[in-house]
This record gives sequence, structure tokens and C-alpha cells, in this order.
Amino acid sequence: MSEIENAFARVVVEAERRALPMAAQLRARSDRRARRRAVVGTLAVAAVLAAGATALLPQLGRESPDQAAFPSGTATSSPVTPSSAPPSTPAAPPTAGCPGGGFGKTIPGKALVSGTNRDAPDIPLEYHCGKPATGDAEHALPEVCPDGADAGDASILGRRGILAYLKPVQEGYTPNTYFHTVTEYTAPEAATAYLAGLRAAVAACGEYRVGSVRYDYAVTDGPALGDESLTLTRTVKVDPPAEGTPELAMFRIWVVRVGAYVSVVTDHGWEGSPTSNAEVELDPVLAQAEAKLSAL
Repeated sequence: MSEIENAFARVVVEAERRALPMAAQLRARSDRRARRRAVVGTLAVAAVLAAGATALLPQLGRESPDQAAFPSGTATSSPVTPSSAPPSTPAAPPTAGCPGGGFGKTIPGKALVSGTNRDAPDIPLEYHCGKPATGDAEHALPEVCPDGADAGDASILGRRGILAYLKPVQEGYTPNTYFHTVTEYTAPEAATAYLAGLRAAVAACGEYRVGSVRYDYAVTDGPALGDESLTLTRTVKVDPPAEGTPELAMFRIWVVRVGAYVSVVTDHGWEGSPTSNAEVELDPVLAQAEAKLSAL
């Protein structure tokens, strides 16, 4: 064998002794090299972004979010401000109803202007929730219309009244009397509605008849008292005339509101006749009635 043949034989033997890597191993090595390149590329991009953010932080710290500069062509949106809800409409005053068949509150006795006759004490007036007044109480409040309905009756929390003497008893003199009633409503608006209802009823109802008696109400001038006030006249005509009773008489009524309270002072006179010069005689009662409401 020549020298050249011997050299080729040794190469073949060496190649068989050192087996070349299989194709699968070569592919695995290639995949690992590709993954290493991808990781290196990702880290490089992250480093570039972090460096850019670091460079922008001082600028953002000096400007408010709305003033921060954005690259040209980048769309931005303005902050969205929640729309405020529309103002709520004030609710109507609640109705009191008649819990347990009676008024829910008791008006204190100090709210009433007591009479001055020790020998003839004040007479309490009986008021029942949701029912027309009877007895003396029937004439204590203005009953402008014949149906007897009390304007704002559903908004009444409590009511109390008395029939009292205007002056002390003197020899040969019989004192005149007056009614005083205090009503508490659910809210000042409900009390105002009562006064407004009286004005409207006077304009709408006119004269009406109950048995042999005719009633007619009118709004007249009077003192300004409390938060608001109303002065009325009640004309009473007996037809046909009755013995011992005047055929025609006119009584004054003063209605005063303070907050949710309404005070009504009515001239009752004596034996069907009104108090002479009632405006002067009852002026002290009106002043006290206003002061007592303000103290509640």
C-alpha cells in the first residue's frame, strides 16, 4: 500500500472514532443561539425605553398632567368631569293624617292667651283630628265656605284653643269674650298654605246660609303681625230675627303665622253682639298671641 493510501485509511479510522453530531443536536444548538439573541434584543429595547422615561421625569414633574408635552401627531383626550346631578325639587310638606284617631302633637297651654276673669275660668275648646268643630269651637275658626272643610286639615299636627274673658268681671258689667286657637302644621309652607286658602275661599265662596243664620266673610285691613297675618270680618245676619239676638253683627278675626304655627284670635263678644271697639280692646291679646308663638 502506498503512502497516499495509508494516509486516507488513517483519516477514515479517525472519522469513525469521532462521530459527528446528529442533525437533531445541531438544530437544538441553533435554537438555543436564536433564543439568546432574542433575549439580548428585548433587554436592549427595555434599556432604551427606561432611559427615555428617566429623561422625561424631570419635565413631567415641572408641568401639570394637562400641560405635559406629547409627541407631534399623538392623540390626547381631555379629563372627563362627572356631570353634576340636577338640583332636586323640594318635596311637598308631608301630611299628618290622624294617627290613632287623634292629633300627633299636643300644643302646650303656654301658647294660649289666658283670660283675666278668675271667677270664670277659660273654657277649653274641643278639636278632633279630621272632624268638623262642634260647640263653642265651631265659631272659633273662620268657616269661610259652607262645607266646613278646614283648609290644610291634612297637614295639622296639633290644635288647641280656649274661650276666654276679655276683662275682669265688674259690678254691673259683663265682660266680652274671645276665642284663641293655636295650630301647628307640618311645615311653615303648610301654614302659609292655610292663610292662602282662606284668602282664596273668601274670594270664591261668598255668603251662605245655615238654618236661619247667614254668614259672609271679607278680608279687611289689619295690623301686620308675625311672619304673615290676615284680618277677616265675619258678618252674621239672623233671618228671620230672633228675640234677644241682634239682627246683624260683624265680628273681627285675626290670623297670625309664625313659622309652622298659626294663631287665630276671634272676637266673640257677648250674647250675639261683637265687642265694642274690638280693634282696641283686643290689641293686647293680639300682641301676646304673637309673642307666645315666637317663644314656641
